[in-house]
Amino acid sequence: MNKESKEPGKIITLPDGRQLGYLIVGEGKPVFMLSASSRLQALWLKGTASSKHLQIIGVDRPGYGLSTYVPNKGIIDFAADVGCLADHLGIHKFSLVGWSAGGPYVITCAALLGERVTRAIVIGGPSLPIDTSDMALMTRITLKLPSVPLVGTWLTIIYVKMQKNMFTKILKDPDKYLKSLSGRIFLKTQTEEYVKFWTTSSSEKRNVFAVQAIEMYRQGHQSARALIHLTRLFRKGWEVNLSQIPSGLVYIWHGTSDGIIPVSNSHKNAKSIPGAQLRIFENEGHLCWLNHLEELGELLSS
Repeated sequence: MNKESKEPGKIITLPDGRQLGYLIVGEGKPVFMLSASSRLQALWLKGTASSKHLQIIGVDRPGYGLSTYVPNKGIIDFAADVGCLADHLGIHKFSLVGWSAGGPYVITCAALLGERVTRAIVIGGPSLPIDTSDMALMTRITLKLPSVPLVGTWLTIIYVKMQKNMFTKILKDPDKYLKSLSGRIFLKTQTEEYVKFWTTSSSEKRNVFAVQAIEMYRQGHQSARALIHLTRLFRKGWEVNLSQIPSGLVYIWHGTSDGIIPVSNSHKNAKSIPGAQLRIFENEGHLCWLNHLEELGELLSS
């Protein structure tokens, strides 16, 4: 794995010798962001961190960004990594927030580190095993690629390379790429919500999305293996007993129009987690949280 990155971030060495990449944004109450992609997703909350006096700590999951990939590690192992990072930073109590694929990691941390967690917020996260009904075609394909007999790994490696190349072109000139043949094909594969995001959002928002996606896949084949492992984990059940999560600790947000992770997933999670506070955003999708950053900041800072 490359030990250096052009993007901001730091590395700690875990007890077993693996590296864990992280990025700190802002100063104040500590919040670990367990992302759907890389530690750079914390950049979404740069303004919120400043206005609400929060210290957002984005963490790279194994195989993404600066974090070492090791096969057969479960979600519970990452919870231990988060605990080690908190100790390294001298943080005893902290909040958690996780969007999309980061959701199960937040829930697992809430179960295993509950005495240290002050609040855990899951946004558009899957249940385990993941409910794929009403899921967008490209997301369903990504989940199924690794299970294709004989060529699953090869196809996933190609997918990761294509994604990295595509977002590199988007970052260089979003409008030019989206007007190209490849860009028009890309938009046709996206949900209506994502088409709107890529065609109407500010350059800053599109750049953050592209940068964190590129960093997610920076390890190439190792990132592909990490993605394969993740899809297998998501097809299994929970590694922890959700009933052990302190009542009222977990907040769950989801949009009814989410085509990436269907809202049924959050309904299932809310039923399984003691005292979970479920908030449903009508006619909003997978990016719903970007419309409610003020409320998210208030919830994390309270």
